Amino acid sequence: MKEKVLENLAPNKELNTNLDDLKEKGKFEGIIVASRSGEVIYKNIENINDIKKFASMCASVLESALGLGKTMGNQMPKKIIAELEEKTILIIEISEKKFIIFILNSQTKTNLVLNQLDEYLEKLF
Repeated sequence: MKEKVLENLAPNKELNTNLDDLKEKGKFEGIIVASRSGEVIYKNIENINDIKKFASMCASVLESALGLGKTMGNQMPKKIIAELEEKTILIIEISEKKFIIFILNSQTKTNLVLNQLDEYLEKLF
């Protein structure tokens, strides 16, 4: 059975609190911060069977998008969006070594995601 995962692994408690607040304000189904190697740094998400595998797959998607950007004139991807049947996965690189994953659903405040997320992430990271 899938169980709720709420584990703040980042050493910065203020960052953990801000990410928890962002999840609530945006009505995200989940937020994960991971290293480019797939190591989970922060997670607040429900209904994922294997969080490590999920983060590793998202890291691979990010690496592929970075490679794709290089072939398109050394452009950096801003956001990677995967629209699934019932959920949307949004992957954003936040530093050379870390990225953030947002899991959106029908309850998510999509306007916040599209219009204000970059500003919010700059303040956090």
